[in-house]
Amino acid sequence: MHDPVEIRHLRYFLAVAEAGSFSRGADRLGISQPSVSQQMRDLETDLRVRLFERRGKRILLTPSGLIFQEHAHAILSQLENCLQELSSEPGQLRGVLRLGVVPILNVSLVPQLMGVFAPAHPGISLIVEEISSTENETALEEGRMDVGLGFLTRHSPNLRYERLCTDEFALIISAAHPWAKRRVIPFSELHQQRLLQLPDTFVMRRMTDEICRNHQVRPRTVAEINAIETLLRSLAPLQAGALMPKIALRGRESLKLRAVPLRGKKLGLEIGLLRLRDSAANVAVAEFTNLAKSVVPKIISK
Repeated sequence: MHDPVEIRHLRYFLAVAEAGSFSRGADRLGISQPSVSQQMRDLETDLRVRLFERRGKRILLTPSGLIFQEHAHAILSQLENCLQELSSEPGQLRGVLRLGVVPILNVSLVPQLMGVFAPAHPGISLIVEEISSTENETALEEGRMDVGLGFLTRHSPNLRYERLCTDEFALIISAAHPWAKRRVIPFSELHQQRLLQLPDTFVMRRMTDEICRNHQVRPRTVAEINAIETLLRSLAPLQAGALMPKIALRGRESLKLRAVPLRGKKLGLEIGLLRLRDSAANVAVAEFTNLAKSVVPKIISK
């Protein structure tokens, strides 16, 4: 009699569940779609429950599937921690640290943070996921992330928000833009100016909308683009600007963009770490927090 669930079943199941599609899940796993579909059918047969249901072309989890997803995450996490402990030197910190980071900060901060943290703690495996601010907070509350790097919204009473640095919104433009040589721009001058914007699903877009309302400014939105890198690369061809924190350009010097300071009110924002209030016992999270508090201000000040 064979075991109804094997490790590969958990990995296959989570890939399909997160992708919402058997074909996309198979692509993530690097195996054929028929093989993944068959494995999931076998799993459902052995468990005697339906894990998936079809809604058009999309695959959704049934109530049983949602329960299985929660336990599959926990089992794989425990297994990864076990393997790390077996392969690490005695006395080393061991395990997996899952970091969720908002898109605007990924390029700017994460490579240097990893470059310092990883050599100091070789027994800890870092998993970094670029994730929206709202989803980051949800993932932390649900235990799918250990620590978040993003904007301090202070929306959740279950999370601890720790400031690392402050930044300001500026007008991001190409070196060829007519305003590129200006030292400062009054915010009122952005009225009816051409801007590229993120969709309102982004916390950063909702921040800039509020700033515009406070200044009674209505810019002309040329396009909404949901990818930071694409938006920034489109500024020169579209002869437009973008309202973003200055840190958006750190690590993107090759794009030849400028962050022109704005004169206005309440243009600042806080950047920092997010974690569950009861995460103090997690030594890996505590070590990463201490390192970020030391390193991020130095990165910003350069």
